[in-house]
Amino acid sequence: MTPPTDRFGLSPKRQQLCSRENALRVAGRIFDNHPKRISILNTGDPLQPFRISIDPANRDQIVAEMVA
Repeated sequence: MTPPTDRFGLSPKRQQLCSRENALRVAGRIFDNHPKRISILNTGDPLQPFRISIDPANRDQIVAEMVA
């Protein structure tokens, strides 16, 4: 039996990995080792809805930032 999926065809594990909460957790771990401005960007892609950046090109995509 295959696991249930959401409207984008994502498994529960992929949904967890693609969540904003996971992006914040990953950004926090990067920030701990690289205490500079870290941005979380909204990509609009259901397979990678959030991306972590230390130098965002498009400021309109920023949903959260960590600053030293």
